[in-house]
This record gives sequence, C-alpha cells and structure tokens, in this order.
Amino acid sequence: MISVLKPWLMQAPWKCQSILLSGLRGPDTALCPKVKEVSRWLRKVSQNDADPSQSYMAPTSLPEPDELEKELEFSTCHFVHHFADALRVVAVYFTGDTQEETRENRFYASALHLYIADELFHFMPESDEEFVYRHRDRVAH
Repeated sequence: MISVLKPWLMQAPWKCQSILLSGLRGPDTALCPKVKEVSRWLRKVSQNDADPSQSYMAPTSLPEPDELEKELEFSTCHFVHHFADALRVVAVYFTGDTQEETRENRFYASALHLYIADELFHFMPESDEEFVYRHRDRVAH
C-alpha cells in the first residue's frame, strides 16, 4: 500500500512517527503566521502532497528561530512541546533525496528545536541518544 508518509518517516520508530504527526497542527488559540509556515514545512518534509492545489504544504519562506519567539511565547506549553518534539524527530531522522537536502532540513529543525528549548523553556536539550532512547517503541511490531 502506498502511504502519504514519506519513506524516511516510515523508517522511524512508531513512537517518533506519532510524535511528528502530533506536532503538525498549529496552535488553536492564536494567529501565528510564522508558526504556520513551519507547520507547513513539517508537513512537506514528512508527507507526500495529496492535493498540490491547496496550501497545506506550501511554505512561502521559512522564518528564523527568533522570528517565532513572540508567537510561541504566548502559545500553550502543551502545543509548543509537541511542536518542538516534532522538530526534533526531523532533526534526528530526516533523510532527503540528497545529502544537502538532509543536512539543510536537519539543521533547520535542530536550530528551531534548540531555540525553543533554550530561549522559551530555558532547558538544556537532551542528546540525540537520550531522545531516541526516551522515545523508543514500547510495543513489538
């Protein structure tokens, strides 16, 4: 069966697939155009486009990390946490068609995740190994 999910995501652990899919929505409580651009980008790197005539996956330009601050600062912690973890899944697991695409997308996702952890939550991000271990699958499949 063909899936809407891109192959790299289907190779990630189920838990990480779930994390990324949970982070694809924008916040319901505020108008956040910069966050919406990143959400569209997350959709574009994780899914095949089922309807290119819609703007569901069409980012116009990706914001710099500090451009998200005001929008995320006033979003719920619950949303921001899911959003940050979705970014981290891309940073750890994304594999594009070229090494350059892989490097650029992982770097962007990692930069946003680090900014959220450091500037908004004031947390030290866990290592990739800690993230992978903490989000390991808990069921056999």
